[in-house]
Amino acid sequence: MKKMIPEEWALAILIMVMVLMVVAQILSRYLFHTSLSHTEELVRYLFVWATFLGAAGAAYRKRHLSISAGLNFLPEHTRKTVKVITFVCALVFAGLILLYGVRVVFLQWATGQMTAALGIPMWIVGLAVPFGALLLILRLFMMAREKGESLK
Repeated sequence: MKKMIPEEWALAILIMVMVLMVVAQILSRYLFHTSLSHTEELVRYLFVWATFLGAAGAAYRKRHLSISAGLNFLPEHTRKTVKVITFVCALVFAGLILLYGVRVVFLQWATGQMTAALGIPMWIVGLAVPFGALLLILRLFMMAREKGESLK
């Protein structure tokens, strides 16, 4: 079994907490005929964090979707060029997510937005986007470094 990276530990904990909260919500509704209003909102926000942490973890494990069928028919030097272009596009995309994520977090902070049920600052939820993008960029560079060393 492969060693778990920090993103995977965080994901495991987040998913476990989300499942427990959903089960508690279901039991509360059917057994006590009352709703735990904060659980639905918290699960939604934990899901946002899990999504962006999962993107970085998937990059580390090389589990993002890719189409390699056409790539296999290309000559070796062209294949390497396409892989470099793909890396640059992924890096630019993650950089844009980071940039706009930071802008949204600052806007949420400046306007003092709060979540409806929990009353926590919305920027804490929004921080998942730039944080996940930053981790994704880190993992992309780690992946590129590994590939560079394997080509030597």
